[in-house]
Amino acid sequence: MSFNPDYETIGTAFIGHYYQKFDVGDPTQRAQGLADLYDPENSYMTFEGMQVRGRDSILQKFSSLTFRQIQRGITKTDAQPLYDGSILISVLGQLKTDEDPVQSYNQLFVLKPNAGSYFIANEIFRLVLHNH
Repeated sequence: MSFNPDYETIGTAFIGHYYQKFDVGDPTQRAQGLADLYDPENSYMTFEGMQVRGRDSILQKFSSLTFRQIQRGITKTDAQPLYDGSILISVLGQLKTDEDPVQSYNQLFVLKPNAGSYFIANEIFRLVLHNH
């Protein structure tokens, strides 16, 4: 394989699609909307330090999130091509869930090519909290 020359376009489109599916009010719909983006065995996610593997475990984690409403502002999205045709995407932004205060966050994705499409191979999500 080789570097994907359309990495920026794909990365931008992916982020729009992902957050549209994630930011629904019903946690059940969130998991259903995102299911096709994860591989049953080969997707890994670290969410606030908790690591899970595989589509079912990732969707279960999403279903366990207690907030109903989410508002998001994306500050910057960066994408890079990887040598095997994958795409690395970094998102920096802010979000507000329910009545919680606004928080900054960072989210990373690695999209792996799969039969003319992509799946999320790796994902890391962290709120930007500074514990001194």
